[in-house]
Amino acid sequence: MKRSILIITLLAGFKLISPAQEIITGLYENPVIRAEYMRLTSVVGGGIQKDNFLKSTSSPVVLPFFDDFNQAWIYPNSRLWADNEVYVNTNFGYRSVNIGVATLDAIDSRGKLHANASQFPFLADSLTSQPIRLDSIFNPAPRCITVADSIYLSFYYQPQGRGNPPEGHDSLILQFGNYTGNLLFANYYDSIWVPLSQYIQPGDTVFPGDTVYAPQDLCAQGLFIIASDYYFYEDLIQMPCDSVFIPEYQWRRIWSSRGMSLQAFYDTYGTYSRQVMIPITDSVKYFTDEFRFRFINYASLASDFNLSWRSNCDQWNIDYVYLNTGRSKRDTVYRHVTFAERAPSILKRYEAMPYKQYVNDPTNEMKSQLEMFITNLDSTIFNSTYYYAVYQVDGPFQYLYPGGNCNLFPFYINGYQNCNACAAHACPPVNFLFPLGTADSAEFEIRHFIIGDLTAQDTVADTLRMRQRFHNYYAYDDGTPEEGYGLTPAGAKLAYRFSLNVMDTLRAVQMFFNRTQNDANEDYFNLMVWQDNNGKPGNVLYQQNNMKVEFSETLLGFHTYVLDEPLPLSGIFYIGWEQLTGNNLNLGYDRYNNARQNTYYNTSGEWFQSTFDGALMMRPVLGKKLQTSSTGEPIHEASAIIPYPNPLHGSRINFRCTGEYGDERKTERFSVSLLNILGEEILFAPFRISIDTGPISPGVYILRIKDEKGYAVSVSKLIKR
Repeated sequence: MKRSILIITLLAGFKLISPAQEIITGLYENPVIRAEYMRLTSVVGGGIQKDNFLKSTSSPVVLPFFDDFNQAWIYPNSRLWADNEVYVNTNFGYRSVNIGVATLDAIDSRGKLHANASQFPFLADSLTSQPIRLDSIFNPAPRCITVADSIYLSFYYQPQGRGNPPEGHDSLILQFGNYTGNLLFANYYDSIWVPLSQYIQPGDTVFPGDTVYAPQDLCAQGLFIIASDYYFYEDLIQMPCDSVFIPEYQWRRIWSSRGMSLQAFYDTYGTYSRQVMIPITDSVKYFTDEFRFRFINYASLASDFNLSWRSNCDQWNIDYVYLNTGRSKRDTVYRHVTFAERAPSILKRYEAMPYKQYVNDPTNEMKSQLEMFITNLDSTIFNSTYYYAVYQVDGPFQYLYPGGNCNLFPFYINGYQNCNACAAHACPPVNFLFPLGTADSAEFEIRHFIIGDLTAQDTVADTLRMRQRFHNYYAYDDGTPEEGYGLTPAGAKLAYRFSLNVMDTLRAVQMFFNRTQNDANEDYFNLMVWQDNNGKPGNVLYQQNNMKVEFSETLLGFHTYVLDEPLPLSGIFYIGWEQLTGNNLNLGYDRYNNARQNTYYNTSGEWFQSTFDGALMMRPVLGKKLQTSSTGEPIHEASAIIPYPNPLHGSRINFRCTGEYGDERKTERFSVSLLNILGEEILFAPFRISIDTGPISPGVYILRIKDEKGYAVSVSKLIKR
């Protein structure tokens, strides 16, 4: 019976990626968390640095305990929280009570999927408080806490937000913990980061399943890991070093919520973010100086089969966590006036656009009004003041919009400030134009201000800032991916619509691709440009074949695909691709903005508008000839050795060599290795432009090309049909 259930589940999982369609996936790797994690655990001057940024405070937290996650750092405040698995951000929360949430999902503190991630529910993130003094009050005078002090823990939560909805079998759980007085081995070790160059030679690889021992001159004897990924000479690898013991806590489930979509959540509770009030009444277990609480979530992966589709999922957002005495179940309001969403673009269609295009039709490029989300979390009506100001960066232009005064009603009664009650605040007009300069670019900072009560000593207020950019590209996206976009099958086409106000020259296309497990989306595509045909892509204007998915080495950086020949354009045009495989290319997808009406896909010979709300992280670069590289050399075609056809149906592999590898003298001493998924070398031969593999079984292989010194110059995936 168990075997039958497993087979059904596997087929259901495969069905996700088999039909011809567009598919949204979560992130396999969060680039923001990954970059910060690597910065904190960096190797300095070739030495080894301890992974020491996960710290506990030296003394317990004294009441009140409060966090609204309105901070700049992506990890929780270490003064309040003991772990770093959740992501503090302004991207995933949707219409919460204020800006900033703590997101629990399937990605760990390294920015990668949890090691135990699977298609079946698994314990994923945790948000654990530091020890809290729930035994005593110290203000105005020290005394013991009793049940009569009426202690409540409250928080807001929402499923999905702008991410992936948790399934019905997934859950968010709140637990209370009491210290037993014992210490336990933590089932993990204090870790260090070690360069792989200490273990392998240039060009070599550590394969999944390989055993790697910790440096015995630095760490406890006999500690090792079994590699779960591919590692190369220039990589770092995290190794266990010393045993870690932690206080033993008994954890009890206090509250939980099953997974559901955000729409189902709203239909059930009438709000996008729901507040929960939890009394703490067990004085024996919890009224100590070591009380802790934690949020945990159980998640399940969207796909566990094709690595290019394997992804993060099941987001929950936590906000406004408050623990204190003297509360009741009716203590649900707070003296706080705040913006609940980020500042919007002042442009009608874009987050950014070329300055030349703006100045040629400025009136039609500006919004007529903005949409602001302002909340009053108090029970008092505030006669609030709102205004916004515009400042030119490195320029003289300034503009001030005075929104005047309006009554701001409590959020629990009226929700956000709305246009009917106060259009001057909730829907402020845009009654200005940016200066019509002749420069190539310009930037402007827009600041929004809300002041809730000018008469009180504890004035409540909030400020928002955003940058309006005019450079040499169009962007619908905000530059941060919440998810990924993919198409299937092979031959599928993606087109993204843009409109010019004056004739211009397309120089390049910028794309941001999310990484997948083992970089399984490093596939090839044909870069395409189409003209318009009655609101849909028409004739092909440009095609550049066999482009490869590339990842930028900079944080949230786009890879620039330079056109072989500049392309003059006018009016409406489309940029995009034609896929060469059915794998997920995993283009970054911004859920904060919505450009669905400009996104088209074609999987069957006919163009359809996208069914998803979001903005592709793909941008056309226009205008003057692109600048040269930092070395002063002009931009050339990237050097690469590209195998084709891929997938391979016969036994002959061909190679397309670009850049410096286009010179046969450069590659004549190279060698080719073909390895199976276990890392076993099944073919070794001198490099030639065409090689016969002989009979090999269908499956996934690693194709590695080395130079005469043994350095790997190309590592790619090869699929044999």
